[in-house]
Amino acid sequence: MSDDNEKPAQQREELEQEKLREEIKQLRTAGRTKWITPAALATLLPLLAGLGLWIVGELKQYNEAYAALAERDQLQAQKDELQNQKDSLNLEVQTLLQLKAHYATEADRLRRDTEAKQASIDHTYLRGVFTRAETLYSLNHIDGMGPAPNIDKLRQQLNQQPLPDELAKTLDDLLYRYEYALLVVDTSREILEEFDQTSALMPASEWTKALRPMPSGLFIAGRNIMEAGDGESRRYYDVDEGRFLTEEEIASFQR
Repeated sequence: MSDDNEKPAQQREELEQEKLREEIKQLRTAGRTKWITPAALATLLPLLAGLGLWIVGELKQYNEAYAALAERDQLQAQKDELQNQKDSLNLEVQTLLQLKAHYATEADRLRRDTEAKQASIDHTYLRGVFTRAETLYSLNHIDGMGPAPNIDKLRQQLNQQPLPDELAKTLDDLLYRYEYALLVVDTSREILEEFDQTSALMPASEWTKALRPMPSGLFIAGRNIMEAGDGESRRYYDVDEGRFLTEEEIASFQR
């Protein structure tokens, strides 16, 4: 009898506990959804908008930072490329400067060689001009003696007037030598004409063309001199030494 009374009591207790659990469950559900109201949502919208703006700003800053890093890398690459180009240009500039120095040295050497060769040409040309003038001066002295005798006529006269053998031989030798001298004079004049044509082709400096030969020993005894200019501007050139006389030398010779 006592067991039958205990079972209904136990069932009632279990039902009450089940009811209590259900009420607690409903209270929890109501507690979670109770705050989701239009007012609450209106309150949360600015926060959500701010959160969205913050997220957008962060993303924008991230993108800008990423773009800045990419731009920095690109600028660094460009800087490295410019540095390489600068180094290459510096090397080329150094090479060009070395070539410039080399060619300047070569040009200076060629200039000195050209000047030395030109001086040699000028000296040779003037010696030739002076020698020509001396030769022509001597030949003109022979012409100044008057017309040459007729050799053939003299030989005929000798044959018509027999002379002692020794005297005839001497006169015949003299006529032969005189005839040979006339041949030498004519040949010398032909050679001088050829020399004039040849010397005209020599690349002598322009200043040498203004020099005039003077008879040997006329101005200074024992020296071959050529002159240029007139009056106080006259200058004297020593053919053998290949130079112009100084004013002191000219003054000492004129005293």
